[in-house]
Amino acid sequence: MFGFFKSKEEKKVQPVKIVKVPYKQERIAIFIDAGNMFFGSNYLKVKIDYKKLINLLKRDRWLLRGYFYTGIPTADLNLPAEYREQWKKQKNFLNELQNIGIKVKTMPLKKTPEGFIEKGIDILLATDMIVLAYNNAYDTAILVSGDSDYIPVVEMIQQLGKRVENASFKRTSSYELRKVCDDFILLDNYLDKFTEPLNKPKTEPKKEKIQEKKESSLLDKLKKIIFSKFNRKEENNNLDKKTFNKQQKEKNRI
Repeated sequence: MFGFFKSKEEKKVQPVKIVKVPYKQERIAIFIDAGNMFFGSNYLKVKIDYKKLINLLKRDRWLLRGYFYTGIPTADLNLPAEYREQWKKQKNFLNELQNIGIKVKTMPLKKTPEGFIEKGIDILLATDMIVLAYNNAYDTAILVSGDSDYIPVVEMIQQLGKRVENASFKRTSSYELRKVCDDFILLDNYLDKFTEPLNKPKTEPKKEKIQEKKESSLLDKLKKIIFSKFNRKEENNNLDKKTFNKQQKEKNRI
C-alpha cells in the first residue's frame, strides 16, 4: 500500500549479472613485419609458428588482432618458374595465417635489377598502428620488427598515451628502437616456444625397437641353423635308407 509491502502479483526482480568486459583489461594489438622476421629466422635456420608466437607475446592479455605485413607479386611481374613455385607455397601459407585469425595485409612487390623487393610495407604497418591508437583500439602495441625506421611511429603512439613493446631476433634488432620502446622481448630466448628447425634431424629408432630387431635377427639365424641341421639329418637318413636297400638287394641275390 505505502510501498512497505510487496503485492503477491509483483514479480521478483532478477539480479543483474556482471559481465567482465575485455575492454577493462590491457588491450593489445600485434604488428608483424614479415620481411624482418624472415631474415631473422632464416639466419637461425628455424621455421616460425605464428600462432604460437602470438600466444607467447599475448600472455594473459586481451588481443584485438594480430596483423601480418608482407609483399606479394602482381600478375604483370611475369615471375620466373622457380619464383612461381615459391609464390604458390607463400599463398598457401598466407591462407593458413588468415584461417587462424591473423589479418594479412599486403603490398605489391617491385621489380629491380637485383630482384624483387618489398616497398611500402613499413608505411602500411605504421599507418595501421597510428590509426588504431588514435581510435583507442588498444592500450599496448607490440611491434614485431627490428627496423629502426619505426622509431618516429613509436614516439607518436606514445604521445597518444599508448605503450609500445618491441619483439625481434638479435640478428635483426635495432638498439635505437629497443631504447625508445617501453619493453623489449628478445625472441632468441624463446625459440623452443614458437619455432622448429628447418631441417629436422631424422629421429633415431627407440632402444626397444633396436633390441627387438636384434632378437628377431638372432631368431632368424637360429632357425636357419636348426633347419640346416634338420635338412642334413634328413639327407643322412635318406642316404642310410638307400645303402640299407642296396645291402638287402645284394643279400637277396646271394
